[in-house]
Amino acid sequence: MNVNQSAIVDLLGSLPELLEITLVPATTEELNNFIDTARLREVPENVIMQLVDFYGVTNGYDYNVIMSFFECTYLTIYEWWEGGDLWLGQRDFNTLRWSNGKFCLGDASNISFDASCEADTLIGLIEICKREILKVLKD
Repeated sequence: MNVNQSAIVDLLGSLPELLEITLVPATTEELNNFIDTARLREVPENVIMQLVDFYGVTNGYDYNVIMSFFECTYLTIYEWWEGGDLWLGQRDFNTLRWSNGKFCLGDASNISFDASCEADTLIGLIEICKREILKVLKD
């Protein structure tokens, strides 16, 4: 496990336990297919590698609120690629995506809710989601 994967495990493990969520990594074949598909679509290599780190920890992730990532095998990820966006996941009205060089938490109408919901890294996006999850659970 590399440093990014350890950080992902730590972040996901630090979320309040509302449901039992098991981290099941993508298989080598699934990861290779994801890499091939992303490269074919000319997704930037640094974005591919961050997503491979994530999918190497858990192939999709579905939390109770705010955050849900698609599995790496879902071609839905590329539904918005013509416009330059990767649709990484959806939970209720919350949309996770990569757009304009940023990992973002937004909704169907907004790439991100505001600048505080944009991150340079996927780990940063998970941190944003954690912050928003804690706000929701506090209320």
